[in-house]
Amino acid sequence: MTKARTSRFQKAMDLMRRPGARLIKTHTSNGGCSHYIAPGGYIEPEVAEQIKKHPLVSAGEDGMWPGLSQTWRIAQ
Repeated sequence: MTKARTSRFQKAMDLMRRPGARLIKTHTSNGGCSHYIAPGGYIEPEVAEQIKKHPLVSAGEDGMWPGLSQTWRIAQ
């Protein structure tokens, strides 16, 4: 992992540690998806996947289908 990628991940995790913060997956009109930290802003796809795999992050299990979450948060 490059230094720039590590710093983007660290910055994103700092945003995730704020009270009430969530990683949110949205679907785009062209059939793709985007990830955002709310509050915080857009997160690159590679960083979003790293966040989802972090041991302190849990899925919200809030999607329309089991196992297809749309939000993630730091476990309390």
